[in-house]
Amino acid sequence: MKNRKSAWSRRRFLQGAGISPVAAGLAAGASARLAGQQTAQVQAAPDNIYAELGVRTLINARGVDPYYSSTLMPDEVHQAMRRASQYFVEIVELQKEVGQRLARFAGTEDAMVSSGAAACIAQATAGCMAGTDPEKIARLPDTTGMKNEVIITRRSVWDRSIALTGAKLVVVSSLADLERSINERTAMMEFEYGDPGPVPLEQAISICKRHGVPFLLDAAAMCPPFERLRFLASLGPDMFCVSGGKGLRGPDCTGILFGRSHLIEAALRNGSPYEGSICRPMKVGKEEIIGVLAAVQWSSKRNYAADCRVWEIQMRQIVTALSKIPGVKAEIFYRRLGNEVPHVGIRWDEKEFKLTRQQCIDALRRGKPQIEVIGEERGIVLPRVSAMLSEQGVQSGPAPLISIVSNTLKPGEEKIIAQRLTDILAPASQSNRA
Repeated sequence: MKNRKSAWSRRRFLQGAGISPVAAGLAAGASARLAGQQTAQVQAAPDNIYAELGVRTLINARGVDPYYSSTLMPDEVHQAMRRASQYFVEIVELQKEVGQRLARFAGTEDAMVSSGAAACIAQATAGCMAGTDPEKIARLPDTTGMKNEVIITRRSVWDRSIALTGAKLVVVSSLADLERSINERTAMMEFEYGDPGPVPLEQAISICKRHGVPFLLDAAAMCPPFERLRFLASLGPDMFCVSGGKGLRGPDCTGILFGRSHLIEAALRNGSPYEGSICRPMKVGKEEIIGVLAAVQWSSKRNYAADCRVWEIQMRQIVTALSKIPGVKAEIFYRRLGNEVPHVGIRWDEKEFKLTRQQCIDALRRGKPQIEVIGEERGIVLPRVSAMLSEQGVQSGPAPLISIVSNTLKPGEEKIIAQRLTDILAPASQSNRA
């Protein structure tokens, strides 16, 4: 795709699986009749269990955001989880067998399933401090006599997963600072993939290897493409984690920790099902463990380029509709980092339109159905603390006021979004020209 410019996209290799039946139906269904059928299906939803509870469902144009339940699992994952629910198993034995199978997809020594990427960080931290020593495991968050310092490159909401284990955070701002900070108390370094700061990832890994310090790479939202797993492993971290939900489309309450066998074993021993471990509350059940494996197997067969072409068809319909409104600029772009799927960036002159970004977001949220887009951060305890790296995309001109994400839309929902945005933006445009 011509507008895709990330370093990864230039070197990715794609597997040759076909498009799913839903995607193929969308690509072939450009006629008005089929589009109408799709829209009617979206609106009807006769089996909506949430309606029975009086809970609103929404159109998720924001992407794989946990605040909005992240993703929709494919049928293969649902079926695997249902099958898993029919028997009792020993969880540790299941973790080790599934972990070995997951590790083969990434090319690592081992892997384990946790209750999210943030839980992976917590269990990895506990494992690096207490190891597999029962006495030390039982004492956390008391780290007396243990290596208890974890080096990071910046503060973020994710460092709570480190601190809750009793670890002390050490923030470094340069390679020289990193060298000086490593000492006999250093348990681990944690690094968020894509951090644009002054500490380059590859050099940080090299320094930690030279000093024998375990290195954890947080890459929670780096899939798709699926091939990113092997790319992350090739960078050489001792461990890295990804979300089991999000782009892999497994259960939302899961994450996968990949890495060296002894570190994975230590992380596992510091969590569920081991009673008395600091991460015991971060339970993951047999259904979720099997669900993650099924999701990874399903994702490994996807054709990323073909999926993106289908998503672009949806996004072009929104761009076409909004481009008819004077003063509105809409274009397709790809993020450079995380959730690298087609987005639509939309902007207008807030002063001339007398319509702010927030007013547009609120109008979309109040409507029926509720529509959520990128443009406002929600679900953060203290909004002044960064939750994620900034939206980095390939688009011309200023950054968009709002963005539409493609891979969480059902077929037909793009038409509803286009119409609702037209209803909001067109009157503002006409008022501006009057």
